[in-house]
Amino acid sequence: MTQEAEDFEARARLIRFANQLVLKRPDLNILCKHPKDEYPILTESLEQLLREREAQGKLFLPNLTAFGNDAIGIFSDYSGEGSGNYHAYSVLACGYRFTGAFGEKVRRIREKFRLGKKEIAFKDFRMGQVRASLPEYLDAADAMPGFLCTVVVDKRIATLFGPQDRETSLKLVHLLEEIGLGKWKAAQAEKLLRVAHMVAFLIVLLAADGQKIFWMSDNDEICPDAEHHQAMLALLERILSIYARPGVTFPLLGGALPFAPRSVEMNDLLSLADIVAGTIADYLSKRDRQRKEEIVVKPGAKRVLGFLAQDGIGLKKATFVIRLDPEGAIGRGTIEFSLVNPPADLTTVPIFA
Repeated sequence: MTQEAEDFEARARLIRFANQLVLKRPDLNILCKHPKDEYPILTESLEQLLREREAQGKLFLPNLTAFGNDAIGIFSDYSGEGSGNYHAYSVLACGYRFTGAFGEKVRRIREKFRLGKKEIAFKDFRMGQVRASLPEYLDAADAMPGFLCTVVVDKRIATLFGPQDRETSLKLVHLLEEIGLGKWKAAQAEKLLRVAHMVAFLIVLLAADGQKIFWMSDNDEICPDAEHHQAMLALLERILSIYARPGVTFPLLGGALPFAPRSVEMNDLLSLADIVAGTIADYLSKRDRQRKEEIVVKPGAKRVLGFLAQDGIGLKKATFVIRLDPEGAIGRGTIEFSLVNPPADLTTVPIFA
């Protein structure tokens, strides 16, 4: 066989493989069990924006049942608690059976860049070893079948669950306490519900009947310990019933905290959500204050923004924003990233309907 013929066959195999990993004709009719105005702004926005991307021919979602995958891994991290104009919620939904190959690649990357057990985190982009490992780490992520979804919310928006007043916040606090999930501060209750509704929506969007669900969340203020983590899982189970399609059930819903016990392999999956949430929140806050050409992002963040500009052979990505418009009304949209100078070896693979 000639080299040209070998190259042709290799590309044909890549195209077949890529098409097996894409969910064809996805069912985006998630909010169908109740009147639309009974759903929170967050998930109503997600469904609308996904529909818009589909109408534009830009929506690619992963087929998380490919090759017999029977479990979904959810890894979520959040940014925006400090300065800046936005909260960012990043959720990686991936085929759990596919995470082993990713873990093995990252193990070799850790050895190459002498990272040891150091967490790959946005806050540590100042470290040369972490920055140097990013291109290979992100390439490894691109090969993993999954969906990396980020929702950015304007901090001026007090709540995504009703009127913008203190009464809504108090109702959320009382709701969590009434259903036995403990006492939460208003800001914590809002964040917890935003995360749980987003995760539930993505599970229903991507998971098939009978698949098991595993959820790992960053252990921040809404998930500082095992007790709060169990409350999160209980809340997720309740919220799933709001969105679940008729006849679709998930027989096992479990999860873990990043450091209980510590698992480098699991944390490397969680790190993807961490660096994306941190990068996007930081970049958008700077874009609000500076002209685009004047923005100087954190070292390493430019590589992450480039990573978000294109889908991988396995990993699909989308970034959405919910913000106040000039008239003070809540609006939503999709954030599109693009490569100024695409690499010469960039491979384009056709996806067939």
